[in-house]
Amino acid sequence: MSRCGCAGACSCSLAPGPGVTISGNGSAANPYVIAAAAASDCEIIQDCIGAAVGPGLEYDDAANQIKVKISTAAGNAAAIGVDGGIYAAGGGGSGGLTFVSTQDTPCIDLSGQGTSGAPLSAAPILDPNAGQLLSCTATGLRAGLTVGLCGLTGNGSAASPLAAKVQAWPYSCPADANAGGVYCDSTGTLRSEPRGRITYTQDTLSQTFSATAVPSATDTVVVTRNILLNNPDPCRDASVIIEIEVDVDFNLPANSGAAYGMGTDEMVYLINRGGSAANDGHIQTTKVYNRDIPAGGSLNEPLNITMGRGSGGATYNRIQHFMRAWIINL
Repeated sequence: MSRCGCAGACSCSLAPGPGVTISGNGSAANPYVIAAAAASDCEIIQDCIGAAVGPGLEYDDAANQIKVKISTAAGNAAAIGVDGGIYAAGGGGSGGLTFVSTQDTPCIDLSGQGTSGAPLSAAPILDPNAGQLLSCTATGLRAGLTVGLCGLTGNGSAASPLAAKVQAWPYSCPADANAGGVYCDSTGTLRSEPRGRITYTQDTLSQTFSATAVPSATDTVVVTRNILLNNPDPCRDASVIIEIEVDVDFNLPANSGAAYGMGTDEMVYLINRGGSAANDGHIQTTKVYNRDIPAGGSLNEPLNITMGRGSGGATYNRIQHFMRAWIINL
């Protein structure tokens, strides 16, 4: 009793804790008896698990039960049903999700709630515009490709891919540097390089004159002829081969002379050293040269017919010319 610090009766006060029992009143005749209550292994395990439950569950220590915790937030429709299961009004029953919120995309149409009565379903959205190749078949999506008879090989599968139907390059030069191109027009039709063409045109005139004195100065322009050349190709420049011919009739008294030419190129010089006149003497000459005309352009090509070195009363009475052109587009 000395431990209580009291003489005679003890005035100590004892209170039991969890799992502890106290009997007696602390007197010599009836001393305190403090005993620990034996806890079952099951209770210890229950308490341990109950302390570890997370969101959605709660532990009822008195009833020794772990229960579903029903939220008290406004709008919650979940409860414990008559069969002891979790129940939310509006569900399909037989398990599954109570409600699934879906949102379509431009390519997928979703429906259903994910229950056995209204299973969640996804369907492809196919573009209704012309040219659509996709379709939904019993075995999945399929691109129904139809191959034409001309210009293509293969059926579009991995084993037989689509390819242009071409022949082997038959020339010794490399195709990369020398082959023409293939193009697609506004209607989707394949087109080749513009077609090559050769266009021919000419101008001619034989003109007579009253006897006209031949100029004494060389390369004097007497008449000018022209030919209008049009490039018919709107895509490519034209290479033009031009051929010109000139013929002049001279009347040459005795001891006279005369010359004619094309531009500054004197072509013919006739001289009469005899004692009588030589009339209508002529020689026809020709020249060939080239010009270029831009795509869709035109060229007015001149021919200057010149005369000179007239002496001794020489005259001319006729000038004839030809201008021929081959316009080539390749």
